[in-house]
Amino acid sequence: MIRVNDKEMEFCGNILELLLSLNLNPQVCAVLVNGEIVKKEMWENFLLKDGDYIEIVSFVGGG
Repeated sequence: MIRVNDKEMEFCGNILELLLSLNLNPQVCAVLVNGEIVKKEMWENFLLKDGDYIEIVSFVGGG
């Protein structure tokens, strides 16, 4: 069980897989795991584990 933006969910995989499963565009996201920013180049190798707290921020353009 992990927590994503204050919502608990069951997930087994890496950060990139999580973003894709949530239908988020990885090109416009920043991800923190347990309060630490994880660089995009690490997402495919960063396996999430039980108890992790993930914060996902999406950047939106506009004016």
